[in-house]
Amino acid sequence: IPDWGLITDIQPPALEMRIAILRKFSSREGYQVSDNVMEYIANRIKSNIRELEGALIRVAAYSSLNRIPVDIHLAEEVMRDIFPESSSYVITIDTIQRDICKYFSISLKSLLSKDRSKSIVLPRQIAMYLCRELTDSSLSKIGKKFGNKDHTTVLYAFSKISELLNQDREIYNHVKEITNRLKKA
Repeated sequence: IPDWGLITDIQPPALEMRIAILRKFSSREGYQVSDNVMEYIANRIKSNIRELEGALIRVAAYSSLNRIPVDIHLAEEVMRDIFPESSSYVITIDTIQRDICKYFSISLKSLLSKDRSKSIVLPRQIAMYLCRELTDSSLSKIGKKFGNKDHTTVLYAFSKISELLNQDREIYNHVKEITNRLKKA
């Protein structure tokens, strides 16, 4: 019996989609919220639509209860109270690459090279994995930032590290430590 099915890559919604979701939700609920406030919220909450809508509800409720208009300062205050970990620091491909190089004591030139030695390949794959996990960047954009690698290379690195996280305690510890450093920066 042949295996039939569709394999698809489900990504969290991109920034534009998150803003559109907030716009539609805001309109449906009758909230008066400016685009810059919606963009601010969408930039802080990347993976969960319920959290996204919940943040908008909290901002609107705070505004209503305190009889103050919704502006960027109010959104910042409410978001800081709700999500203390959501700082103005945004994790980017460049920050991940820099931290990986520092953590593994390798040069950025080596990380972006075609070098296939284990001492370079593993950090590169972990970096690609973290870029996919912690940023909104597409596979092709991540690949480009790693020396014009193909998107399938990024997908392979993501799959490989995902698999190793369950099998290799050392890899798990590396990924956890680097992720914690990135989120604390």
